[in-house]
Amino acid sequence: MKKTTPVVAIMLVFLYLRGHGQDVFTLQNPSFEEDDRECCTVPKGWMDMGAGKESPPDIQPGSFNVVMRAQDGKQYLGLVVRDNNTWEGVGQKLDGSLKKDSSYRFSVYLGRSNAYQSMSRVTGKEANFNAPTILKIWGVNSETREEELLAESSAVSHSLWTLFTFTLNPTVADFDEIDLMAYYAPGFEQKNGNLLIDNCSDIEKISN
Repeated sequence: MKKTTPVVAIMLVFLYLRGHGQDVFTLQNPSFEEDDRECCTVPKGWMDMGAGKESPPDIQPGSFNVVMRAQDGKQYLGLVVRDNNTWEGVGQKLDGSLKKDSSYRFSVYLGRSNAYQSMSRVTGKEANFNAPTILKIWGVNSETREEELLAESSAVSHSLWTLFTFTLNPTVADFDEIDLMAYYAPGFEQKNGNLLIDNCSDIEKISN
């Protein structure tokens, strides 16, 4: 019996994954940790997906009067939505693609800070960005720029970390990027709000 060389074995694994799709995607820096916490900083491993003329997301706690403790590790992500119809988000390239017509499970802890003091873009005065928000999860194909809203949370209006679990079902294309975006909760459109995110799980395939 012939032995399989390491190179051939690697090629076989690659071809298998390409043909059958990847089962588990592990995100980089899933708890949004940084050596130095500060506002307006995109955590390592993530991309800023907010409006171009607005400030980036924040690494919390410690800025804008946010004091809530992390659910995992020492830090977490703070996103805001604004009264000028802009909102914040982050994205990350995956080490493979979520396959069209397959299903995946993904969970994350969400919360809201009772205090998130910043400047209103409409009035120019200090405001408390504490309106309820929702999380929208987008799949993006970085090559074709096709995108699809894969899931969204219910309104997050609590100051306790709560685990949200989502089923992601791509139907438009294969997606090699996932974006986590804050958005207005129903009834709070164009109100200043905040969304806290921590401890993202792996994205696990649950069906073909």
